[in-house]
Amino acid sequence: MDTACAVENFSLTMKRNFNASKQAVYEAWTNIDALTTWFAPTKEMTTIIHELELTIGGNYRIEMIEPNGNQHIVYGEYVELNPFDQLIFTWKWESDEQKVNSLVTIDLSEKNGTTDMVLTHEKLASQESVELHSEGWTGCLAQLGNFITK
Repeated sequence: MDTACAVENFSLTMKRNFNASKQAVYEAWTNIDALTTWFAPTKEMTTIIHELELTIGGNYRIEMIEPNGNQHIVYGEYVELNPFDQLIFTWKWESDEQKVNSLVTIDLSEKNGTTDMVLTHEKLASQESVELHSEGWTGCLAQLGNFITK
């Protein structure tokens, strides 16, 4: 599994290759049981899916809880759902006083039984936000890789 990261104007792009079909990767992003298993920066965190309405305009709300009890709640709306190829959704933190509405795009392409995934997170508020999200996504994608290859 290769990982690459690039940053441009308060956005980030991460590339990852999974030894799985793009259908399996897409379903890991869209299945409540799967998300509960892998969607957090570390395996020590607990993930609770409060809402996951997989329609364009549908909402999601995901809570990640650290072992010390600290909670991180992200929510947003699905903008595009192109099964097995692409997901686009808005991204907001409940704790963000600025209420920055950023955008996440997941693009999937399959070749020879493996899937290339490109995650683009744009419209972030600052370079610091880019760095924090880069760290979080790096952990989440490692968790996704472990989940996919089980």
